[in-house]
Amino acid sequence: MSAHILIIEDNEMSLALAEYLLRQAGYTVSSATDGRSGVHRALQNDVHLILCDLDLPVMEGSQVVQALRANGEWRKVPVLAFTAASMNDAQRRALDADFDGCVAKPVDPTVFAASIDPFLAPELRASQG
Repeated sequence: MSAHILIIEDNEMSLALAEYLLRQAGYTVSSATDGRSGVHRALQNDVHLILCDLDLPVMEGSQVVQALRANGEWRKVPVLAFTAASMNDAQRRALDADFDGCVAKPVDPTVFAASIDPFLAPELRASQG
């Protein structure tokens, strides 16, 4: 079974690269380019992990996490901050906003997919292929 990963990212280049790398690793990927549509996609799909930019149009990343965590009918999935901010600043902001961790942009193609594996159930990890 392949994990379904939702990427909520408004930068076209970052989104395209992340989608490509995750698909190459064997994941099912969907995307949204603003926070509100990202929440909608998460709630309407069987998503196993979300990569969410902190600074998004319509609804910021912290608001996305709040909306998802407040929805009692929807199971909790890992939500990782996907950010180009300095990692110290991004980690602090992400933890304050109830994200489960951070993934830095620009991504390192050699380790990107593996960096999300620890947040997935073992049977959904790309390394278990």
